[in-house]
Amino acid sequence: MERKKGSSWPILIVAIMFLAFGILSTVLYSDLMFGTKVSNINKLLYEGSIKSNEDSYVEMDIDAVLDNFAETSHKSYGITTGKDQHYLVWLDDDSMIAVSVKSKKDISAMDEIMELTWDYVDGKTDEFTKTPLHLKGKIKQMSTEMRKYFKQSLDYFGITDADRDIHYYVIDCTDSQLSVMLLTGFFFVFFILMMVAFFAGRAKDRRAMLAYDADSSYSYSREYGTYGEGIDDPVSTDDMK
Repeated sequence: MERKKGSSWPILIVAIMFLAFGILSTVLYSDLMFGTKVSNINKLLYEGSIKSNEDSYVEMDIDAVLDNFAETSHKSYGITTGKDQHYLVWLDDDSMIAVSVKSKKDISAMDEIMELTWDYVDGKTDEFTKTPLHLKGKIKQMSTEMRKYFKQSLDYFGITDADRDIHYYVIDCTDSQLSVMLLTGFFFVFFILMMVAFFAGRAKDRRAMLAYDADSSYSYSREYGTYGEGIDDPVSTDDMK
């Protein structure tokens, strides 16, 4: 009977990989999940520090949207898996910036705010929406392509740097706090499940090893006998007489 090699070690390797992914996700998205370094965009606007806070997270209440100026499709193996919508947002200090969202809920809210904004601009109402959309996102520099469409939208409405401040940055809100927490939680839950499977596998390997040792001992006993069995008894001195 041949002793089987332990089969639980590959499970441990997978578990460690998921733990690493969970830790990495926690580090990368800690600001978004826990709000540890999230600033209000109005504070950064007042300080004039949008540029110096690139790649940091901000929170904002959006109550005025002028345009849905671009869309980015995400594809996997030729199949569209999601779309980011990019909006021209009118900030509280009268400046302009781009905001990207992905969830259907945020897209619907942004479209509704945009419609109400144009009602205000056209004189149909005397105020913006009464329910601003609260978002958290990362300040990113615009790609060349996004900047082109952003500029086209500004030109269409006749908005120039001479009229107001224009921030050529995008507040990327496509990673929601809930989605990031679910993703990170998945990594840690899967790590726990893998560790349970690993220890269960180790226990199984241990039982198999004990069974192997017991079987080997039994086979040895049958072939050679126990100590003293099958060996001629010493000749007594009486028999030699």
